[in-house]
Amino acid sequence: MEKIEAIKLVEKTLEKSFEYFSTHSDWQPIVSTREQLNYILDTLHQKNDGSKLDEITIGLYAVKEFEVDYKDFANLIYEVVEIIELIKKQSKKTI
Repeated sequence: MEKIEAIKLVEKTLEKSFEYFSTHSDWQPIVSTREQLNYILDTLHQKNDGSKLDEITIGLYAVKEFEVDYKDFANLIYEVVEIIELIKKQSKKTI
């Protein structure tokens, strides 16, 4: 996957979070999911070193919180999890 495609997918997932949940939601799973998606975007834009990618838990949120009622949102998150794995593999190759 090209980097621009990955960025677009993460942005789409973040946008979808605002379609389903209020911008001002204080529900921890969506707050955390948005924070993690922003972190992943920053990693893709090289605004951070990606050192916390191993701490990303959005896949768990997708399974536990979103999959039943927000299946398409959960599926986008699963695709983002695949992007995280690709980023981690690439970073290991450059070390």
